[in-house]
Amino acid sequence: MTARQPKILLSEGSSLSSREAITALGLAGHRVELMSSDPLCLGRFSRFVKRVHRSPASGADPDGYLAAVMDVVKSRSIDVLLPVHEQAYLFAAARRQLPQGLGIALADFEAFEQLQSKASLAAFLTRLDVPQPATEVVRSADEFARPRSYPFFVKAAFGTASTGVWRVSDERQRDSLLLRFEQSNAFAEGLLVQAAISGALERTQAVFDRGRLVASHIYRQIAEGPGGGDLLKLSVVRPEVRETVMRIGQALKWHGALSFDYIRDEATKTPHFIDANPRLVEPMNAWLSGVDLPGALLKVSLGETAPVQPDGRSGVLTRLGLMGLLDAARQRHRRRDILREIALLATGSGRYRGAREELVPLWSDPYCAIPLAVVIARLLHDPEAASQFTASTVAAYSLTPAAIHRLRAWRHST
Repeated sequence: MTARQPKILLSEGSSLSSREAITALGLAGHRVELMSSDPLCLGRFSRFVKRVHRSPASGADPDGYLAAVMDVVKSRSIDVLLPVHEQAYLFAAARRQLPQGLGIALADFEAFEQLQSKASLAAFLTRLDVPQPATEVVRSADEFARPRSYPFFVKAAFGTASTGVWRVSDERQRDSLLLRFEQSNAFAEGLLVQAAISGALERTQAVFDRGRLVASHIYRQIAEGPGGGDLLKLSVVRPEVRETVMRIGQALKWHGALSFDYIRDEATKTPHFIDANPRLVEPMNAWLSGVDLPGALLKVSLGETAPVQPDGRSGVLTRLGLMGLLDAARQRHRRRDILREIALLATGSGRYRGAREELVPLWSDPYCAIPLAVVIARLLHDPEAASQFTASTVAAYSLTPAAIHRLRAWRHST
């Protein structure tokens, strides 16, 4: 007799991470359900999705979102809740409110707090002696205006999908940002100022079982897409980075998914860690390289002993075709550029030569042709609409600073 497949609920369906988790889980034989504030979210259009449940956006109404999730978990007899984006932090804050017996892999809220804000992350990395760019936290206009070498980066305390990050190249840009920060009272939360490091951006993804590393993967950004995201990725193997991530997970006793960004200094080969994402991040480059991050997270969530997965294959090149179209549209807002990009994607030529599609895999999930066609039609009608796609999508899954303060109030009240 075949064992019953667990009923899986993903925390949202709008992000690229969610869409890719759906594919990886679906190809492993699972069918999933989604929470979403957008009835036409990217994840809806998949043969691997059984049902989409409406809810408020977690950032706009965390209380309403949590209530909606709890109702679905109960009414649908959900076995596993997989936080595929920033909702992991929300569920950690509400851990005592979640039903007993629900499968979910979450680190302690205190561990999340060490990574959630940019300032806390910098302090944590310093304590563990993990390399990072020269970093300071500024809390006033005077501190921000102090002379320092250009270029440098400024990061807001909280940010998602590369929002809240500014590159400052000269005094004019610095003074413009200074005025903006004063008007928005940004110094109250503290702003992170980091020196620019020359090198390639790489991202490392991992799954932990109470501090034990069970799966990890690393890829290099070959081409940057809209909002600083990835358009082309190349899998790499870095034993020293895996060792650092293992050390971080052990120090935090991390339970669940955990990802980091770092700049690999070309001269010294040193990885300088610059950001943390305490969640699952776009797992299909890993999957195509032989590392099943969603599968490992599912096992850990179910309380099973997940075997340690070896490093995947290096040199696996993947693309996010949808991001390529948005990138072509935003560059010069010309239809001819969009049509040229469609041709390159369709023929696998130009910068896409040898790359496998990871975001809209028509070969395994033809339903995702629907959002692809919608994006193409809208961009050809109005190339300037490219920026609207990113903004509306991020709003559907990100946690705002106000929501983060609300989650901390939940925690303090319990």
